[in-house]
Amino acid sequence: MNQSIVTCQKTININSPVMLWNTETGLTCPNRRGRSTCTQHNPILNNKPPELSSEYSILNLDKAYGELKKSVYQLIIHYDACYSSHHCHKIMTESSFKGSHFYLDLDGTIYQTCDLYWKTNTAPADDRNGNERAIHVEISNLSSEALKSESNWHKVPSDQYRKKKDRWELSLSDQWKKQLRTPDFRAYAARGYGKRGYFSRRINGKIIRMWDFTDQQYRALISLCFGLNKLLPKIRLRVPYDKKKNRTPLDRIYNYSTFEGILGHAHVQRGEVDGVSCKHDPGSAFNWPRLRKAFDRKTSIPDFFG
Repeated sequence: MNQSIVTCQKTININSPVMLWNTETGLTCPNRRGRSTCTQHNPILNNKPPELSSEYSILNLDKAYGELKKSVYQLIIHYDACYSSHHCHKIMTESSFKGSHFYLDLDGTIYQTCDLYWKTNTAPADDRNGNERAIHVEISNLSSEALKSESNWHKVPSDQYRKKKDRWELSLSDQWKKQLRTPDFRAYAARGYGKRGYFSRRINGKIIRMWDFTDQQYRALISLCFGLNKLLPKIRLRVPYDKKKNRTPLDRIYNYSTFEGILGHAHVQRGEVDGVSCKHDPGSAFNWPRLRKAFDRKTSIPDFFG
């Protein structure tokens, strides 16, 4: 099983399952673009609808990698509001512009959908330049769509999580369950909040209610962060942190365009300019302290990143 992510033929083993776009079981980004900060491709690809895959060639891989290391310095974390990564991919394919470098499925499987050299249009940010500087990961989680009272898109007939003993499990139909890489996987939220199970916090002006991601997703995401830091060192192993309040803020941060590290979509996009919407992901349940603690212990990370 492949455990490496790749860009410009440079690979890093992240010790976590990765399905690459150019394999039989991979998922390919339908709407990748060229980055205007990089020069090793036909510039017509920068803001043009998708072309044949043969058009996406990188002229000089070493130069391309050098440009990428200088220009990309953020990993943006999203929830996909979908049942699974295959569901997310279906939505992306139906769009004329959306895409993400990575999907992270319920069972912790990472799908890399294209070479990181390319841009994917997932978070323009409030300065409209967010996609130029960022790598994106869509983590499977229904977010507020899992609640009957909150569901606007899926119109679910009932809450999509059920309490099983002391754990909360996502109710998956066979349509999505059979496409998970792990047979018979049970999608349990890593944490529950009190008797209701879901978390509720205000993010960029809106109360967001959602159940937590899975333990498998957190472990895979942390491995991905370390791997990306090795490939693209300007993506530093840090998250926004307010020392006075002793927590990671959930709203857009003041230095969102210059911060080097791992951010949520909500940290870069409040939607204060025309044509840019307000965002709330990765949401109220996302465990930012878990990432921060893992990064603080980075000296104990195994040497498979060497």
